[in-house]
Amino acid sequence: MVSLPNAVTTDFLTDGMSMPKGFMNDEEKTFQYQNQLPSLPIPNLSVTLAKYLDSVKPFLTDDQLHETQALLKRFESGEGRVLHEKFVEKCKNKRNWLEKWWEEYAYLRIREPHTPFVNFAGPGPYIEKYWAPKDGSQIERGAMVLWFALQYWLVIRQQRLQVERGGGKTVWCMEQIHRLFNGCKTPGFEVDKLHHHFKTEEEGSCPTYVVVTSNGRMYKLNIVHEDGSILTVPELEIKLRTIRDNSTRLGPGIGLGTLTTENRTTWAKLREHLLSLHPDNKCCLVTVEEAIMLVALDDRKPNNLQELAVESLCGDPSNRWFDKTLQLCIFDNGSVACNGDHAPHDAMVMIHLTMWTFTGIYTSGVAWQGRCDIQPSADPEELVFHVDPVIVEGISQARAQFDLNVLSLELCVDKYRKYGKSLLRSYNHHPDTFMQMALQLAYYRMYKRPAPTYETASTRKFYHGRTETVRSCTVEAVEWCTSMLDPTIKNKKKLDLFKRAMDKHVTMMKETVDSQGCDRHLFGLQITALEENLPTPEIFTHPSWTKR
Repeated sequence: MVSLPNAVTTDFLTDGMSMPKGFMNDEEKTFQYQNQLPSLPIPNLSVTLAKYLDSVKPFLTDDQLHETQALLKRFESGEGRVLHEKFVEKCKNKRNWLEKWWEEYAYLRIREPHTPFVNFAGPGPYIEKYWAPKDGSQIERGAMVLWFALQYWLVIRQQRLQVERGGGKTVWCMEQIHRLFNGCKTPGFEVDKLHHHFKTEEEGSCPTYVVVTSNGRMYKLNIVHEDGSILTVPELEIKLRTIRDNSTRLGPGIGLGTLTTENRTTWAKLREHLLSLHPDNKCCLVTVEEAIMLVALDDRKPNNLQELAVESLCGDPSNRWFDKTLQLCIFDNGSVACNGDHAPHDAMVMIHLTMWTFTGIYTSGVAWQGRCDIQPSADPEELVFHVDPVIVEGISQARAQFDLNVLSLELCVDKYRKYGKSLLRSYNHHPDTFMQMALQLAYYRMYKRPAPTYETASTRKFYHGRTETVRSCTVEAVEWCTSMLDPTIKNKKKLDLFKRAMDKHVTMMKETVDSQGCDRHLFGLQITALEENLPTPEIFTHPSWTKR
């Protein structure tokens, strides 16, 4: 048992379980401010080009810099001005001019396998702190984590989840929260498609089941009683154990989910062929795609955070459906991780769910505190697909390619324990800014050159806002890095340069949170040229663009 901190106040969930204050709020609804959010602003061309020029300076020689300056000047007064006018015309009546373009071109048009190259994944902090790997705990822990995730789904359905706010109590857009559950992506020959089946209680009903995978087989598990209440942890344990025992008795299934690791066009063709084989296949696919989430019972045993991180991203594909918006991966030794499709939402949404679960487990004392009686409920139902040699061979080839893709990745998970954000805050250093400087210095020490860096800033203060780019490798950061390798420069000078680089990064972060970076605007100009069948402007083919 875990002793709880003093003076913990709680919000009560169902069945007597509770959550610490701060996650829920019954005085306002989760999505009540959506239509009041400001529209994503349309950037100014001159400002965008000035910021772009500043961002490429660390990577250019003097001659290249002068050439880039001349290029940008020509662009601003010529084709760039015309392109920007067309861009403004396309965007002027949209609450968020970026949203559909970003989904389509940043995610849905990518033809390479989305796993492991696009999707994101990771372990929950409750694993290391309270649930060290323990053989035989898969069902017990899986039921607990699933229950808290389902409570999160229910709280969003009821619009009781606390509205997130940024600095100065600015309301943030909650649209990505709306897209976390009951969602899926289907492959297309040229572009994929997102499907959202989640609804709040005000909006109507939505599917109330999860899909559980075990031993390469898939099962539909209804998670509510007739009165609409969610199955308790003891009840979920019975269902999950039934699924695992059934899949063990029947032997390995075909592992159809492996196909979701394929090249997207290849998967689209195989999916179309699968649908043509038997009417039941469409019913099964719809069941998977509309489910609240996928729960993977995996027989692997990751024994530390690094192994768990690898398995959460690159785990057994026969037990996954990587096109699902959300997957919970429960391993044989009780380790737990999440995996998500990046197209409908960003990582912070999944992190919020993870912290909800972590806090719930902590508050409960790592034990079920609710009722233990078992009420009647529907048995799990296996989803049986009709396949032929084409599908079987497709699965085999997808698995072989997936294994090769996994080998192309290198992942290291470590923890630095000498100091953390508390110490940094005591020096008035923002932890993120400090870490960005540390990354720049580490790279510069290793390679003696600046590190082109993409850092994400959230633009959720705007309607359906997602991200803008902070180009963390600045002239100021490089000057500081150079000084750190020069023994003739005194420490006071190095500290002054460090503070100057930190101030520059903080300013850039504030600007990008206000959607005043340069990358999304330049992206919009690129897409405008593409849609208008115009030649690609030289700014996007020049060496300064690739060196950024």
